[in-house]
Amino acid sequence: MKRLLDNPGKVRRWYLFLGFFAVAFLYGLWELWLAAVVTGSLIGYLFAAIFIGGAIYGVRAMLAEARDLVVSFDADIESGKATIRLWRLFHMKQIDTTLDQITGWHHFVQTGARDERSHFLLAREKSHDGMLRFALEPEMTIPDELRRIAPKAIADFERATGWQEV
Repeated sequence: MKRLLDNPGKVRRWYLFLGFFAVAFLYGLWELWLAAVVTGSLIGYLFAAIFIGGAIYGVRAMLAEARDLVVSFDADIESGKATIRLWRLFHMKQIDTTLDQITGWHHFVQTGARDERSHFLLAREKSHDGMLRFALEPEMTIPDELRRIAPKAIADFERATGWQEV
């Protein structure tokens, strides 16, 4: 099998965010304890609610974003086998499948703040209940095997990023 897409930077970033959210949650607990036992201050309760609530919201949002984002995609064109890895909180979810089970390939552009654009290949796999998102960067080199698996989606990506003449 050959690694067609790899996204290790996202995994490191998510673990850093988890550490940040854990610190915020613990600080919220500290503020809650101070307000309840030491000061009895209403502002302490407010700070506790903000930090605890913000940490819970942040973790939920991060887990929702990571749910369908592919961390790595390995495939063997000759045998038709593929392995997809998705990040989960304490492990990687691995989907062992065949290439014919991955269908509906298309290019998707997500627009964020300040008109920042993120490019994804979207596809469905029968054993996964969501739409798989394969993150692409405009300057990345697309492997030939991925071009054979999803030719129209790759052509749309290259056209959208200006890497291919229309």
